[in-house]
Amino acid sequence: MNRKELTIITLVIFLTVIAWIAFGIYHARTASTVSQKELRQVVPLTPTFDNDIIRKLKGREE
Repeated sequence: MNRKELTIITLVIFLTVIAWIAFGIYHARTASTVSQKELRQVVPLTPTFDNDIIRKLKGREE
């Protein structure tokens, strides 16, 4: 193999890898496994604590 053939083979392999990565990213973005109904059912957790309940629980331990 001469230098020109090696350059062409390297370029084809490089373009194939770039296309493979691009199609993988496209597929990951378009193929969603979570339905709209499930997205509506998800609610964020509230980070507040009920201090009365915590005091009652501590009182039960003692």
